[in-house]
Amino acid sequence: MAIASSRMLIPPLLPNIEAEFDIPHAQAALLMSSYLLPYAMIQIPAGILSDKFGNKRFIILAMIGASAGSSLIIFTSTFNQALAVRLFSGTLSGLYYAASTKVITKYASSLRQGRVLGLAFSGSSVANLLIYVAVASSKSEIGWRYFFVISSLPGFLCLALSFFIKEMKEKNMLEDVNRHNFMKYLKNRFLIFALTSYLLMSLANWGLTAFIPTYLVKERGLTVADSSAAMIIYAASSIFNSFSSGYVTDRFGFKISMVASGITMCLVSFFLPLLPLGGFYWLLLILWGLIGGWSFTALNIFVINTFPKNLHGTFLGTLNQIGFISATIGPPLFGLMIDVTGFESFFSLALVLYVASFFITLLIKGQIRSF
Repeated sequence: MAIASSRMLIPPLLPNIEAEFDIPHAQAALLMSSYLLPYAMIQIPAGILSDKFGNKRFIILAMIGASAGSSLIIFTSTFNQALAVRLFSGTLSGLYYAASTKVITKYASSLRQGRVLGLAFSGSSVANLLIYVAVASSKSEIGWRYFFVISSLPGFLCLALSFFIKEMKEKNMLEDVNRHNFMKYLKNRFLIFALTSYLLMSLANWGLTAFIPTYLVKERGLTVADSSAAMIIYAASSIFNSFSSGYVTDRFGFKISMVASGITMCLVSFFLPLLPLGGFYWLLLILWGLIGGWSFTALNIFVINTFPKNLHGTFLGTLNQIGFISATIGPPLFGLMIDVTGFESFFSLALVLYVASFFITLLIKGQIRSF
């Protein structure tokens, strides 16, 4: 919750930010990219370092990034200052994922790791829900910067709690993560298919997540508050996404989860611009929330079940880096598409990416337990 609340405040507030700084969609999307680019770039180094030196110190640094980085927005007065603060926050927050995932899965049996990770990942969905509730209920009575101050509170709480984490030493923790072993595993073609599919899906996911609230304001005539109220439907259903994806992955394997996620997102990107606001539209948002994100939990389990323990942090970092490289590129790319050709091509691009991701997923043969 602490990490996601500071990261995901931008999408529902984009219309207000664009209005204050008088900037186009593509430029406003840089507030996402300035956070996500350093977040992505730090993933593999963070994973390697946590494999070598343990997890606790990196979780503490990440909480500093989530809390201090979010609250510092209140002191900015220009767009470039806001970008710099987001850069700082993204760099430190990026240390969290590999270290925390290793801590979480250590306590779970191999048959329940999907459900345990699903429980942990549901925190980001809860944060998204609270963000949309807060923006929807504000009626624009407070400035957008104050939302970042509020969102820093979970980070400060978790920063205090993280000092009580007990470091768990592994016998192989200090073994070198050498380049030969890393490249040997990285060259497996089924792993390449899985990561490529995830890259394309993530590219489209972040484009949709960043601009659907703006689409509802600009094209469907909703206010910023009403747009966030509509997105509450998606955010609330996505809480159950993490639980259901963990169960399905544990029971049927990672490929089934990825296929279901791909089909769902093809349907979402095709029908969102076509359906009128109303019952079927809200059902589509619920479907997006419930199943659209299954691929992420599934791929975490794939990594944990495939690689030796002393490489878990390294390859979890690799997976997350691929996702957040897409996240860095996605919002500006989709924002530029909107600026140049409008929202119709925005949805067309998302559909093409989802279809390509789906067919690449089909090339993966079963769940790989080891090489």
